[in-house]
Amino acid sequence: MTGGARYARLWRVPGAPLLLVGGVVARLGQGVTVLAWILLVRETTGSFADAALVGASVSLATAVTAPIGGRLADRFGAHRVLPLYGAAYATAQLLLLAATLTRQPVPLLCVLAALSGAVFPAISPALRAAWTVLTGEGTGREDVRSTAMAAESTLFELVFVVGPLLLSAAMLVADPLAALTGSRSGIAGPAAAIVLAAVCAGGGTAVLARGRALRQLRPHAGTPTRGLGPLRSPRMPALLLCAAGVAFSFGASPVAVAAFATEHDGDRAEAVTGVLIAVWSLGSAAAGLWYGARTWQTPLTRQLTWLLAGLSVGYAAWALSPNSTVLGGVLLLSGAVIAPAMTVQAGLMARIAPASMLTEAYTWLTTVNLSLAALGSAVTGAIVDGPAGAAGGFLACAGAAAAAAVLAAWPGVLAPRRVRDVVDQPADPVQVP
Repeated sequence: MTGGARYARLWRVPGAPLLLVGGVVARLGQGVTVLAWILLVRETTGSFADAALVGASVSLATAVTAPIGGRLADRFGAHRVLPLYGAAYATAQLLLLAATLTRQPVPLLCVLAALSGAVFPAISPALRAAWTVLTGEGTGREDVRSTAMAAESTLFELVFVVGPLLLSAAMLVADPLAALTGSRSGIAGPAAAIVLAAVCAGGGTAVLARGRALRQLRPHAGTPTRGLGPLRSPRMPALLLCAAGVAFSFGASPVAVAAFATEHDGDRAEAVTGVLIAVWSLGSAAAGLWYGARTWQTPLTRQLTWLLAGLSVGYAAWALSPNSTVLGGVLLLSGAVIAPAMTVQAGLMARIAPASMLTEAYTWLTTVNLSLAALGSAVTGAIVDGPAGAAGGFLACAGAAAAAAVLAAWPGVLAPRRVRDVVDQPADPVQVP
């Protein structure tokens, strides 16, 4: 089956178009809010460290509560739970915006940020769970499982292409917005982007939850999940530890890129930051589409090792960039490993997690990703405010990714020492076209 035929077949899966298109709209705000909050809080407080602290509060709260939302979705149905979370999240984000614009103390901002993070809708875990069910054994669609996961990872990267571009567009029209609202352009632009993100999260989640695919994620009969749930599954802790190193680097990178633009681009730093992050995600999205159009005979754990090693090398190359133009080119190339790595990670999770705990299992990835991203953001905020500057932040990203690669490569951690089992096999044993 050719690459184009694989994606065409995926599109024809019942419920797939809404998952693909609606998933982008519902998560569009995720590509906006990280940078928008960094820029807005820095503008109102004058500190990257304060901005990173507010962002970390959102992420940490989501990390703590995500498995609860996932378990509720598994128990009562994602189509019932997600719209409630989406509406609560949009409301909380607007409350946080109001507090920021009225220059409330940073501790209060952190409390409101944590409130919004606690009700963040588990859209990505629900989408991955839906794809796992739609392409599961006995459906006749097993051959497009890896394509579905690649498409999901790629479209998630597209969110981080479109989102920063929307933020950059908001910054370009910030002056007239500031004139209308009586504020400064550095405040009006990010604030408008945050409002748009809240609308997408609330409305998009509601529409997505009404679709056929999420309605198929019905509660499983039998004893409800208790205790550690999917964490008891073999190799789950090891996979989450690998994800932790990558997540640290993902949380650190926007702060470091913003600091780099501030060092090199002066008054244009905010717009340049959005473009740079978008270029990075564009490289990832293009590679994700290429990856999903092929079938790989290399074991998944070995793929993950090489991809994470490539990610570490890419981060190190960022630190050598003399200006934003060169950094943009390096970002485009180094981003090519991200979506394939996330696809492999999702493929491993789909094989490890019990069918009755799919959504919760994917929310544990969310928990690890966001908690370590928050740590990365906070640590890097302190680094870039110090003498090491942006280069120090880039090297911190490289070190975290390298640690994840070493763990993935360690014998017996993600794969057996001698005998490969089902967890370590490529998803589709079809010859690469």
